[in-house]
Amino acid sequence: MLDAILSAQCARGLTAAASGPSTIPAGLYELFLENVVLPCRIGVFDYERDAPQRVRIDLLLQVRQDGAQFSDDIGDVLSYDDLLSGLKRILMDEHTNLVEMLAEKIARMCLAHEQVQSARVSVAKLDIYDGVAVPGIRLERTRDQMPGQSLPASLRPLTMADRRI
Repeated sequence: MLDAILSAQCARGLTAAASGPSTIPAGLYELFLENVVLPCRIGVFDYERDAPQRVRIDLLLQVRQDGAQFSDDIGDVLSYDDLLSGLKRILMDEHTNLVEMLAEKIARMCLAHEQVQSARVSVAKLDIYDGVAVPGIRLERTRDQMPGQSLPASLRPLTMADRRI
């Protein structure tokens, strides 16, 4: 079955090798965390302040790769667990009025990891229009756009190196 799918993709030119040159700069790799759905205290209206609402968050990060190849050591890469923990801390923090500000906080959290060079963040409010529409925002921030920006200590990233396993 897999062979049939791969053959069909090759025939249509859908393989990675056939897709042309990479848009990822040399020395970087892309890490993504998609479809993270969590409760969040967000919104400017009174009814939004009464209870948390679900948001969906997608991250696409360009991460500096130290060395020519990956090792098999979790301490050498940016951990998905660290990102998810950081998202949960931000969402459980104080109420945020605007989805734009929430996306900024998330981008800052991602860029607080020194190997992250850029962060593309998407935040959508899932419950606001009863399933008729899903409003949200996408933004991209780079390390050089965020000089001097820092997070409160409670929101700074924990890394695998900080944990006792």
